[in-house]
Formats: sequence, C-alpha cells, structure tokens
Amino acid sequence: MACTCNSSSCRCENPKNVDVSAATQLNICCRRANTFILKANVKDSNGTAIDLTAYTYEMQVRQYDNGPIVISNSNITIAGTAAGLLTITITDTNMTVDAGTYVYGVEFTLTATSEKETWFFGTFTVQQNIVN
Repeated sequence: MACTCNSSSCRCENPKNVDVSAATQLNICCRRANTFILKANVKDSNGTAIDLTAYTYEMQVRQYDNGPIVISNSNITIAGTAAGLLTITITDTNMTVDAGTYVYGVEFTLTATSEKETWFFGTFTVQQNIVN
C-alpha cells in the first residue's frame, strides 16, 4: 500500500487487501495534525468482498495495551460499503496528539447478531509535523 503525506493530509491511495479469517496486524504510520485517511478492501478467505454495511465499527488508539486512550472512537469516522471498501478517517484536529508510537484496534460488530471481532490491530505511529 502506497501512502503519501503532505502538509494537509496523509492518504493511502492503493487499498490493501485484507483477509479477515483472523485478525490482521496492520502497523500504521501517520503525521501529527494531518488528516488521516486509510482505505482497505476487506475480503474473506476466499477473496470475496465482504458487505461492510452489515457491520458497525469501533476503533481506539491507546498509549499501550489497555492503557489511556489517545484518540477515542468518537473522534474517528469509519464507513464501509457493500463492495467491501473500508474507510477510516481522523480529522487533523483529532490527530493533534503527541508524536510517538501507540497501539490501536478496530472491532467489527455484525449488526444482525451483535457478534464482535477485532479485524485489525497494530502500532499507530504518529510522526512530528513541522508545521504543527
């Protein structure tokens, strides 16, 4: 996945294909005080796109496992399409956190059954921004 950053945003232009047969470790590197956008094509173990409109999502960025919350779910927008495209967005204001390496997880809840699963987790590294 190719990610680019400039003074106003960081974007991952080529969505990553993710197999959700098990939680996928996806380490993220982004820039402080820039808009964060991550797009991923989510597929099952057979390579078929998952209808993400059947789910709700929760993501948290924490200082360390079970540690203090750095970016709460209420400050993260997550949307999914029927074609399996997942988009995670954090505004530049909500990305104004101290530079450092944190941890995160994204939990998917199947609306019909309330079944919850963590599909993504990893490090969330925030690099210092020269402007802010």
